[in-house]
Amino acid sequence: MWRTAEVMAAEEVLARSVAAADQAMREAAKLRYPAREPSAEDVRRVMAFAKSNEASPELQALQRRIAGGHLSWRQVLMGEAAHDRGVRAALEADRERLSALCRGEEVRVEPPKPRPRDDDELPGSFTEDAW
Repeated sequence: MWRTAEVMAAEEVLARSVAAADQAMREAAKLRYPAREPSAEDVRRVMAFAKSNEASPELQALQRRIAGGHLSWRQVLMGEAAHDRGVRAALEADRERLSALCRGEEVRVEPPKPRPRDDDELPGSFTEDAW
């Protein structure tokens, strides 16, 4: 017989490793996307967060794409757009917050702060015309 004890032991280790990897992939797939369709309230919470200053630049870019009609939040949240590099980047950047929002948790979001315009004086600053 050509298969030595070492080869048979290595085959068994390989088979166990493949089975463990398959199990880990099945478990990860369960955790990755919700089992149910996102509700209108889930989408509202995610949209509000994506428009906030607290969202990552990747999620803000995804929000702009969705607003432009290229995708929908339903496609993103159900995993139908997982092949898209921008979607994957946004989900990775804000995974914990998005998961909390889809579980129904309200994430406190600070409203966007207006940016000072160039002609606005900052408190305590002096300009030539202030003399």
